[in-house]
Amino acid sequence: MECNQVLHALVLFIDNEIEDQNEIQTFESHIAQCPPCLKEMEHERAVLNRMKSLLSNECCEPAPEELHERIAKQTALLASQMFSPTQIITEYRRTETTINGETLIEIETTHEIRRDFPLS
Repeated sequence: MECNQVLHALVLFIDNEIEDQNEIQTFESHIAQCPPCLKEMEHERAVLNRMKSLLSNECCEPAPEELHERIAKQTALLASQMFSPTQIITEYRRTETTINGETLIEIETTHEIRRDFPLS
């Protein structure tokens, strides 16, 4: 694995987003043998940890009551839509062809599902 490949996937590696075990081993092997990439990984890890720390410290205020109400209203609307009346229309088509005394019958069925969603 080349340095540019390692640097492009560094954040994914730090966040444990890489699932392929061979790729992880190749990545770890490169980091162990390449001091510049190791230094960059340590720097990226420090930056990500600092960002996470700052965000967690800054995002401690509760959401406004209006937001809670809007979320509850939208959730109730979605729930009502899920249980709204459903109409299933089934259409049958029958084709009968007789050639030389032999009759061939084809039956085609189509289903259409309609659901009415209120516009609230």
